[in-house]
Amino acid sequence: MDSGPLDVDSAKILIDVPPTQVWGVVTDVEGMGRFSPENTGARWTSGTPATVGSRFIGANRHGPVRWKTHCTVVDVVPEQRFSFEADEPKARWTYHLEPSGSGTLVTETREIYATPVWWVRLVQKSKVLGSNRDRLMQDGMRQTLERMKVALER
Repeated sequence: MDSGPLDVDSAKILIDVPPTQVWGVVTDVEGMGRFSPENTGARWTSGTPATVGSRFIGANRHGPVRWKTHCTVVDVVPEQRFSFEADEPKARWTYHLEPSGSGTLVTETREIYATPVWWVRLVQKSKVLGSNRDRLMQDGMRQTLERMKVALER
């Protein structure tokens, strides 16, 4: 029996542009480094970008530490929901877009759906990526959405 996600974090923001404009940003994994405090971008490795089953390698940095994640797009509802899973941390990232007046309510969610691979657990335990990783991730999601808002509302 599935007990659901092991850990869930989310952040929300209202962006004053329609979902069509937000969609192009949240599905642009190659350019996500413009907004994220840790992600520095990605490159598509298989499939049609931003479609279910397509794969990409994400690049990340925290201080001097750099690492890659192997990701698979798992859910796409155009202009509504984009989800991908990162293999190593067992994290499912989702962007949910909901029309709100003339704008879009954007919710970014990170769900840990299984036990991360051994080396991710070791790095987390070492605290080399911060003493409170969940808080850093929550703050990072908020920063990412705030930066998207600034860029999209120009």
